[in-house]
Amino acid sequence: MLDRVRQTVRRYGLLVPGDKVVVGVSGGPDSLALLHSLRALQEEFGHTLHVAHLNHGLRPEAAADAEYVRNLARRWGLPVTMARRDVAAYQQEHRLSLEEAAREVRYRFLLEVATAVGASKIAVGHQADDQAETVLLNLLRGSGLTGLKAMVPQRGQVIRPLLFISRAEIEAYCRQQGLEPRQDFTNWDITLRRNKIRHQLLPFLAREFNPAIVRTLSRTAVILQEEEEILANLAGEAFARVKIHQEPGCLVLDREEWLSLAPGIQRRVLRLAAVSLGRKVSFNQVEGAREMASRGGTITWPGHLRVEARGTELILLVPAAGPRAITFSYPLQVPGLTPLPEVGRAIRAGLGEPPSTFKGREDEAWLDWDKLEKPLVVRNWQPGDYFRPLGLAGNKKLQDFFSDIHLPAARRHLVPLVISGRRIAWVAGLRPADDFKITPATRLALHLQLEPWP
Repeated sequence: MLDRVRQTVRRYGLLVPGDKVVVGVSGGPDSLALLHSLRALQEEFGHTLHVAHLNHGLRPEAAADAEYVRNLARRWGLPVTMARRDVAAYQQEHRLSLEEAAREVRYRFLLEVATAVGASKIAVGHQADDQAETVLLNLLRGSGLTGLKAMVPQRGQVIRPLLFISRAEIEAYCRQQGLEPRQDFTNWDITLRRNKIRHQLLPFLAREFNPAIVRTLSRTAVILQEEEEILANLAGEAFARVKIHQEPGCLVLDREEWLSLAPGIQRRVLRLAAVSLGRKVSFNQVEGAREMASRGGTITWPGHLRVEARGTELILLVPAAGPRAITFSYPLQVPGLTPLPEVGRAIRAGLGEPPSTFKGREDEAWLDWDKLEKPLVVRNWQPGDYFRPLGLAGNKKLQDFFSDIHLPAARRHLVPLVISGRRIAWVAGLRPADDFKITPATRLALHLQLEPWP
């Protein structure tokens, strides 16, 4: 087994000389074999060890387990940190399952110890059977590739040197090395979903379908991990490509570009967008947004995250707690590009003959140059603004116009306005003013295009 641990450490670069490693030790066979093997490899890899034991306050024998680990660390000359946490209280407070609560409390404790002792790594005793159980758990929940890849050999500070070693091999190693691990009898409680998979489903699959089911599922997890990495990189590149603008609480994607992506990348981009706004979403919620985005409209995700498809934009918006003070005003460069860094946009302007035909696009406008009062200015919305929307007979308050098209209040201050004298000539990305429209008599036209910036 030691050779297998050595191979895993080398293959995944889990340890480097000088690493201080906090080892989570419960006293059971997995953590005991982990500590013993890492201790045996200290000279070879040049790391030091610090033992950490957490009493979850859930079992009568927990105090004896803690004393066992303390004495073991003393015999092996290793520093140790002991602590007790009320996992049951944490479970009630955060409305988690007991397993989830124990896991969260345990990792918080290990991170606290690592910070206190200046450790660069945290080693935990997850092994191949744990990996197989996790794959099946996530499969039964209906997880996608991200869940089916299960646990990885290293995530951040956390390393898993035993991940490719079976429970049977670990127990044999403990016997060979004269180790006497403690036993946690709650591991036999089949009312817990993981234990039911461990003691009923996996043995059934091994007996009836594949005797090497644990090794097969572990190998599958490795393959999925490598393919997940490729897809995650593709999704990250796509997200950067389709993102037009982001600020706290608001993110705008290029809807047409996003729609051109493969469905699997579309899903991942939406998840990345939600995560960038501090939200997590389920598969069904993402699918609802995909369906809506193809036809236009609005849905609301958990945490009041609004997803809206309008024109060429796909907008994710978290309602602001209050108004944000942002103002800008720039002379419009004609011809040229006028950056609007406050909103992540720019307006490109040019002069030319009026088009014979023009399909109305929300991100561009054609205006009659001779009707405009120069110089032109680009600014954002101010109280009292009004204009005459193209096709309407009379003036309309800009605030009412925004309400009519259901533009969220938090986005209204981000809309650029092209101003001619004191009048609005174009509500950029939404509507030109009727006063400056091109007609058969137009000799010279101003072409405006709204673009991402930078």
